[in-house]
Amino acid sequence: MDHLAEYFKVFSEPNRLAVLEALKGGPLNVTAVVEQTSLSQALVSKHLKLLTTAGIVHRRPEGSLVYYEVIDKTVFKLIGQAEKLLLTARRQQLEALSSIL
Repeated sequence: MDHLAEYFKVFSEPNRLAVLEALKGGPLNVTAVVEQTSLSQALVSKHLKLLTTAGIVHRRPEGSLVYYEVIDKTVFKLIGQAEKLLLTARRQQLEALSSIL
């Protein structure tokens, strides 16, 4: 369970999710991720390093550039499912609140 909790921590940072969203369309270098996310180069590099260490992103040097790519695209299904669960929970909370009022 500890390993699973650590894995889910990788997805607990909004900027990291933004970096993953940028990589959804395919491999990008740091500059392209910066352009798509409007995050600083230092912040993007930090999150890409963490995602690489966690085994979610693959780092591929090509000439003077390094491209990053999500290793297993089913990670986007995981994120999408989490969004659906969150939306369902929020709706239930609103329904419960409106029944009280």
